[in-house]
Amino acid sequence: MTETAVDTDTETRDSPFGRVELTTVPLPDGARASSATYLPSGEVFVLFHCADDPEGWFRIAVVGDDGARFREIFSGSIPQSPTANGIRHMPFSDSRRVLLGDYVLEATPDLRTATTVELVPVEYPWRLTSDPLTSHHWSEIIVSPDDRHIAWTILRTDMSAIVALGRLERGADRYTIEEPVIISSSDPLVPDPERDGWFTMRPMLGGEVKQFVRGGSAISAVGDGGGALTDSVIQSLTEERIEPITRTPGYDETTILSPDERLGIVMTSRASRGTDPRFLGLLPRPHAQLVTMDLAWVLYVYAVDGVRRFRPGNIGPVLIDAERSKAEPGYEGFPLNSADGSWVYVSPMSWHPDGTRAMWMEQRRGSGEQGRPDLRIRVARLPEHAPGPTVPAVATPPVPPYAIGGEEARERLRRRIDVVPAGRIAGAHSGHIEFQRSSDGQGTWSATSRYVGFSDDGRNVYDGVERSSGSMATGAVYEADVVLVGDVSGEMHLRATWSGLNEGTRLQFGTAEDGRPQSFGFARFGDTVARVDELVE
Repeated sequence: MTETAVDTDTETRDSPFGRVELTTVPLPDGARASSATYLPSGEVFVLFHCADDPEGWFRIAVVGDDGARFREIFSGSIPQSPTANGIRHMPFSDSRRVLLGDYVLEATPDLRTATTVELVPVEYPWRLTSDPLTSHHWSEIIVSPDDRHIAWTILRTDMSAIVALGRLERGADRYTIEEPVIISSSDPLVPDPERDGWFTMRPMLGGEVKQFVRGGSAISAVGDGGGALTDSVIQSLTEERIEPITRTPGYDETTILSPDERLGIVMTSRASRGTDPRFLGLLPRPHAQLVTMDLAWVLYVYAVDGVRRFRPGNIGPVLIDAERSKAEPGYEGFPLNSADGSWVYVSPMSWHPDGTRAMWMEQRRGSGEQGRPDLRIRVARLPEHAPGPTVPAVATPPVPPYAIGGEEARERLRRRIDVVPAGRIAGAHSGHIEFQRSSDGQGTWSATSRYVGFSDDGRNVYDGVERSSGSMATGAVYEADVVLVGDVSGEMHLRATWSGLNEGTRLQFGTAEDGRPQSFGFARFGDTVARVDELVE
């Protein structure tokens, strides 16, 4: 490799946070970035490769975010389990270790000045790697600020996800995860104690874990924020409580909070009006996730994967004021995505410890279809932002009060999700929801909710029906004919039809079997309207 290349991708934008300076971290000629994250030292941990490296060969370097002081510390093969989700990199706060998924990379004396580097295997509990119900024994991994615990998301062959938490212990030749517990719920429906055969709903715990927050006493995750679509949430580890971070009507996924937790960067479709499925979430509806939760894979492939591969648009990131984002429905923040549209966000995101710099990866749209994608490391500097003190680390609760451990956890892992097929949910004030659901546990489902004078507060009343059905092979259909009368009126009269995975999961606007368009109509909440045909490609 030769001298560091000159960075020509600098841009300055004015924002509510003051001046934002966007740059690309330059790497030596011949070094092609795969992924990068800030370390607690403020330097950058980079996974990269060179053109003549064989498949499965990894290189690791530490470098300044200005491209200076580039130093390669590892080059070699990193064997992967068939049920691992590639290689991730989650730094410990001690500046000498990084969790890579199935290994902990240990550097001596530290990552910056490493003279020796060792890959120490991580042994996951519950025989997950050999369980036939496990498709990925981890899809996301995070390390707690106290350096003692990890949380990870397990993906299952029944299309479900389970989140686990455990204490990471170093042995003579490996790390083990001690006292593992499940901290996710399998279904938000629970029997109504006051009505035989009826149900109530509780917040859906779990989802892909993204970051320990509140000093390690909570987790930022992809989850159920009470809306119709995926949102970022904070899940407490001290009580059974979910706090939504994002509240836009469209697709919001990952949020990574700054060291003082006042700012965040969000993976979201909100700055991509031509691919943001906001018509699904504009009208707030009680327990809408009964119908929309199975659309999660459709919306991911449509709004994320399709945008990265071929569809014009972006998936963020967006810079947010965390408190405004939690308190103000529809708060949009400030977009940081590529101005020319040729580059698209990919994971991960991270913050410099000084709280004035955020980092993420971008992929050139469409690259990687026949090989390794073309990636770059982006940095947003906020020179006029004055951060507060870093949230201090606390001891992560080893067993949250709602956690499932021991034999109960093993039993939960041995069985597939049982979908409640039908029932009713009573409004707190009046009316009810009648629901019907079915799933084959392999991606084929149908779900219907009928609102019958449903009201929780006596002021806002819902009537109508919404339904979804589909499979990964054939695609999906969502239909709604719902009316809200109340403090702010609203309505949904629409159909949206997506093609299957093999066809790129596109919204279809041809003629359906009933003679009407496959996709049509609108949603309205107050004076705001979102039309399905805004997403015509």
